[in-house]
Amino acid sequence: MLKRKSHTVHYRRLSDFTNSMAGKTLESCVRDAMKTVRNGSPISGKWQERAWEVPPDKSDTLLMNVYHDDGISFFGDLTIYTLGFMQALLRRDKNLPMLPVEQKPPPQGSEYIHSMMYWMVIGNHVLVLQSRSLTTKNLEQYLTWLLKEQTREVPANTNITLDAKFDKAEVGGDLDDISEIVVGGTGVRSSHLESQLHTQVTEENVGVGSRRSWGERALQIIRAIMSNEADVKELLQSIPEGADINVAVHIGYKTSKRKLSRAPMQHALRNLPEGEVTAIGKFGRMTGNDIRLSYNVSVLCDGNLLDMQDVRKKLKSAYDYFVENGKIEP
Repeated sequence: MLKRKSHTVHYRRLSDFTNSMAGKTLESCVRDAMKTVRNGSPISGKWQERAWEVPPDKSDTLLMNVYHDDGISFFGDLTIYTLGFMQALLRRDKNLPMLPVEQKPPPQGSEYIHSMMYWMVIGNHVLVLQSRSLTTKNLEQYLTWLLKEQTREVPANTNITLDAKFDKAEVGGDLDDISEIVVGGTGVRSSHLESQLHTQVTEENVGVGSRRSWGERALQIIRAIMSNEADVKELLQSIPEGADINVAVHIGYKTSKRKLSRAPMQHALRNLPEGEVTAIGKFGRMTGNDIRLSYNVSVLCDGNLLDMQDVRKKLKSAYDYFVENGKIEP
């Protein structure tokens, strides 16, 4: 039975400061790339030609598996898997003090999928529905490989960069009124941080899709500031059990001579996980939401798999909303 789940569509836009794409849009480049002939036929008809074994060890594969081109937009997914990956299973036997853990290989001819994300390109506008471990950073990497190395659709000096855009509505005023950008700031349980000092994580992480939580980053920030592991441990042990420790990085703007462009910040902070970029306005008001442009949608799903047609529909609806509300120009 199909159900609905809430997701966030993130907005990005191609950044081509050097005009290396010679005026072509990202949409047209992707469309033309799919027509590229390799080994006797277009890559649109052979998934193997769209599968990128990610360096340096090439253990992980990024693949645009599904795609749809309606002439006014290009929609695709991004799937990540590891060849021969063994799935760990917990066998729930009865009346045992501890449950046995075993590994199960995928069925013959199949691979376990680590994660899937979805994206749509309209001109140079990119709408992204990220997954738990695949983000726009991975999409940048994949499109760079596809367009530069695999199809030579863009020059060899080109790297696909997808910039974020700050949303004035979330800032609560004009973007020029931003006095500080706040990265992180989510309260993290002290017990969770302390456990990271002593416990080796046993979960096998997929390198290309790994995303460090703010808790992990917060611990690194504390370590960098205190420069002493014993002091870090003492600090964490001094916090009452169940209390939250709030760690944030504030990047301020101070100038009276000229206005500052927010473009470099939008570029630099584009790939941080959702919810980790807020701001403090001119009068000290802190925004409650991520200030990068996004749109909430409800998507049909069957178990953990999203309905492709509904995903396409929701990505297009996000684009229409941004245009109709003056947040982007078509």
